[in-house]
Amino acid sequence: MLEKAKILYKGDMIAASFYVFVGVILLLFASILHYYTIALGYKYLSYGFFMFFLYCIGKGSVMFYISSRRHAFYQSITLIDAKILKNEVDYTTYRIEKKNINRRRYVWIMIFCSLVAFIGIFLPQKAILMGTSIPIALISGIELSIGLLTEFRLREFLRILNRENQH
Repeated sequence: MLEKAKILYKGDMIAASFYVFVGVILLLFASILHYYTIALGYKYLSYGFFMFFLYCIGKGSVMFYISSRRHAFYQSITLIDAKILKNEVDYTTYRIEKKNINRRRYVWIMIFCSLVAFIGIFLPQKAILMGTSIPIALISGIELSIGLLTEFRLREFLRILNRENQH
């Protein structure tokens, strides 16, 4: 059981590192678009990429900090008692419920922003519409996919925790 908790939080640390990696890529794209394009739509797109660079770096850093602290806690103990098990079940349940709520949000945001970007092609305000909705749809898709992968791991971990709790 202890090893499974370590593996889970190690996986969370890897997901956090992926957010930081995506943030660096977004910064690279934002810099290239900002300095090497003259079209207004690409300028807005670069601003959106830069804002989501900040978001990804911040989220990845906070996730890494929280996961590494929990991983270090499980590294420091040798046995999981009933209190730690109950706290872990509660925390994992909370995380799964949060993922469920966010999944619906990300799907709707992705659909809405994709439609706005498509409609923006035919409107005179296409620079602002496409430049703002494309990064939002992109980040929503990334959040959705990472959230689904994390949710699958959390559900399996909760199943193991509940089985351990019954013994």
